[in-house]
Amino acid sequence: MFRTIKFLQRIYQYRSVIVAMAVREIRSRYIGTFAGLLWSIINPLMMVLVYWFVFSVGFKVRPTGNVPFIVVFLCGLIPWLAFSEALATSANALNANAHLVTKTVFPTEILPLVYLLASLITHVIMLIILLVVLLFNELPLSIYSLQFLYYFFAMSVFALGLGWIVSAANVFWKDVGQCLGVILNVWFWFTPIVWDISIMHQKYQFIIKLNPFYYVVEGYRASFVYQQPIWHNYRMGIYFWVVCTFVFVAGAFIFRKLKPEFAEVL
Repeated sequence: MFRTIKFLQRIYQYRSVIVAMAVREIRSRYIGTFAGLLWSIINPLMMVLVYWFVFSVGFKVRPTGNVPFIVVFLCGLIPWLAFSEALATSANALNANAHLVTKTVFPTEILPLVYLLASLITHVIMLIILLVVLLFNELPLSIYSLQFLYYFFAMSVFALGLGWIVSAANVFWKDVGQCLGVILNVWFWFTPIVWDISIMHQKYQFIIKLNPFYYVVEGYRASFVYQQPIWHNYRMGIYFWVVCTFVFVAGAFIFRKLKPEFAEVL
């Protein structure tokens, strides 16, 4: 436990390096493109329009509780995009920065956190889109809307723990990166983002609720749509943080144990 705490303290010491690398990562994604950072707006906006057209116009999905489908959908999609992007990019974090990993003085444990911060640009843009949609549909904001910061923090801790695991494992087993794409795709549809959990039979709903990300998705909806306090579903909160803490500590432990072998393998 002491080594794990020291491991986390080391990350805090390099906070300025983390921010600088995250900014560099965001800029590098759009180097050489004509639109530049505009692509970070175009891509999520087109995704939202496609889902809106397919489910609202095509399938004519009825609003949930008199709330337009697009609003409920966005509240689930926004944290998922940040989570999936952070996890997918973290998987290749060590391989993509092999020149840094081989330097014994470089703190490789900060790399998954760098990619997590880089995913913030998409998250912020999606939040702006959500606010516009809320205003267009004349849905009010309240003090409860600020709760999304708590749920974002919860998602970030969970994503960082998983990021350490997949980034370390992908150094030794390259199939991890390939499998992750499949897992994230299944995970997306297993989470009630596009669909409503109420369509399932009551006795099967508990299976979906075992999915830790269900807590985050419902938390964003509670913040922006239903305006419910964090303690409204405290049992799910306790369950989430038990799972999240285990994943976070396990991720830090696994990364620390495998770290001495990274330079040799890469």
